[in-house]
Amino acid sequence: MPDTNHDVDEFIRRSTQMDVPPDVQERLRGKLASFREKVEHQPPSRLPSLWYSLAHPSWVRVAAMTAAVWAVVIAALFLLPRSDASRAYAAAVAQLSRAQSLEYTVVLAPYTEVSLSYLAPGYRRVDCSWGMELRTDGSGKQLILIPATRNYLIEEGKHSDSLADAMNLVEQLKSLPKKPGEILGEQTVGDKRLRGFRVRQLPAGSVIQGLKALDVWVDERGGSPDHVDISIQEVGKPLYQMHIKNIRVDAKINPSLFDMTPPAGYTAIQVSRGKSITIQPQAYQDKLRPVFKQSDSLFAAVIPMTGSYQQTPVALQEVESYLKKLGVAPVGPPFGRYESEQHWDAGYPVPATTHVEAPFKFISLPATTVASAIVTGPWGQDSDSRWAAFLKLVFEHGYVPAGPPMEFWRGVDAKPSTQSTEMWLAVRQTN
Repeated sequence: MPDTNHDVDEFIRRSTQMDVPPDVQERLRGKLASFREKVEHQPPSRLPSLWYSLAHPSWVRVAAMTAAVWAVVIAALFLLPRSDASRAYAAAVAQLSRAQSLEYTVVLAPYTEVSLSYLAPGYRRVDCSWGMELRTDGSGKQLILIPATRNYLIEEGKHSDSLADAMNLVEQLKSLPKKPGEILGEQTVGDKRLRGFRVRQLPAGSVIQGLKALDVWVDERGGSPDHVDISIQEVGKPLYQMHIKNIRVDAKINPSLFDMTPPAGYTAIQVSRGKSITIQPQAYQDKLRPVFKQSDSLFAAVIPMTGSYQQTPVALQEVESYLKKLGVAPVGPPFGRYESEQHWDAGYPVPATTHVEAPFKFISLPATTVASAIVTGPWGQDSDSRWAAFLKLVFEHGYVPAGPPMEFWRGVDAKPSTQSTEMWLAVRQTN
């Protein structure tokens, strides 16, 4: 407590400016000294001390108080939102972990997608955009459907090396860690407010080799997963990214999607006794090494189509007949351009001055970088396996599709020995 002797003496001095008897002055001095002694020996109260500190802050107290205020602000702006964000992530992980059904689409590159449907305990359906569908009911059998040729094959055992199986990310999504490694922030997509979370490590046994980051974006409103971005960096290869969209957790799925009975009109692929056939990319790894080159501009007359690709010969015949009526001679071999069974076309390259009328269409394709491979033999043979292998090799060379798959056919219709198919894909580099 500060020395206040001088304060008491001053008080007495001021108070005794009038004529006060000496004995009164002594008694007043004694009373004030006694009061001071009681105050000095009384335990200090915390409230007065606090009030004194606030009313008379030193520079140290000011700095401390400023730091405390900033700490509160930081907690409000960072710690509390982080807690809310963590709860949103935990809710999404909980939904995925206990999901009895799950659907999603993996975008490998433009025009190249794999859609998967899962129904517990072991029903899966994988639908590849290049024209292959795989079904399994958990019995160890796998039904492979090839819509383009209306063929099917039933295989025994698990084929873990196939590209379709590599896109089977059900177990990885169902076993995401309970806490993310990093909170990415927020983004608004349409009317949805999304929060992003980065997972850097998946549980042991993950099929995502070379995983660099897995970003989960959660719809803040319902705490459900909206989409996932996956970055893969394997040794000696460029960075590759996949996008998982259309995630639906515990939505009602039609059980017929997993029916292991081949659809009506499909024919079994005949396999000689003692031999096996596999519709997997590895069968073509050494035969379809892509050549990357710069193409010329292409002008063509085509007819837009929907439905089975088996209609290709009919479509080409219609375009050929129409061009004969116009007196226009094709300037290149016939081709097909296949985006999906809901949107594809077929036709012939023609001079740039050609004019056509509906239902035919004149198209102009600019010069671009393409991946090309030539396959000799009958047109259309094993088309889906070829394309699966070709796409995989394109990815491994650091390219991704920049347009739908195309095929050019050369040779004589009645002579399979003269026939060849050029696989053609507009591409761009990933880095």
